[in-house]
Amino acid sequence: MSSEVGKVSAETLKEIALFPAATLYEAQGRSGGMSPDIRPMMDRLRLCGPAYTLRILGCETAAVLWAVEQAPAGSVLVIDTGSVGVHPVWGGTSSLAATMRGIAGIVTNGLLRDIDEIRDAKFPVYATGVCVQGTLKNHPGWTGIPVSVGGVIVNPGDIVRGDSDGVVVVPAGQAQASLEAARKQRDKEIARDARIRAGEPVSVVVGLRAAP
Repeated sequence: MSSEVGKVSAETLKEIALFPAATLYEAQGRSGGMSPDIRPMMDRLRLCGPAYTLRILGCETAAVLWAVEQAPAGSVLVIDTGSVGVHPVWGGTSSLAATMRGIAGIVTNGLLRDIDEIRDAKFPVYATGVCVQGTLKNHPGWTGIPVSVGGVIVNPGDIVRGDSDGVVVVPAGQAQASLEAARKQRDKEIARDARIRAGEPVSVVVGLRAAP
């Protein structure tokens, strides 16, 4: 992969990172938002980068460890386990290695362990929960393919943006259009809040129908 994974320029990526995930979701016609099962594993988490995708068997993490070594710096590992199961796919050692490699973070529909180590390292992780069990490391898995995480199809190079609200995916081919729409959406949000601070009723600002 090049520094412009999925043909999304570094400038576009940097600007997308400035917008809240919810703003991007609204700007994309309320699409691209992962389900609430995929949640931040620490407070005030922020994440943005091109997706490095992998699909694994639920109890096998060899592909995850290879991905840590092979993914470009700045990538977000998007790990599809197929189902939550009971086997963690990420832990403290993985987080340390990923930090050393410059990986931006991970998003997975699987579980974690060593959560205190991950939080101490401040490594950005979105997952479904925590479990103490271990994994096998034999199956090579599949990388660089479309995966499904949180009800959203993620292709290699798509932009993954996460914050405290959750994760939204910006398709690489729509990045510039989504960015332009996000600028307009954010302007609307700022103007809306300014009207409320000026004393207008929230029902009028958001255009609610007359009260029953």
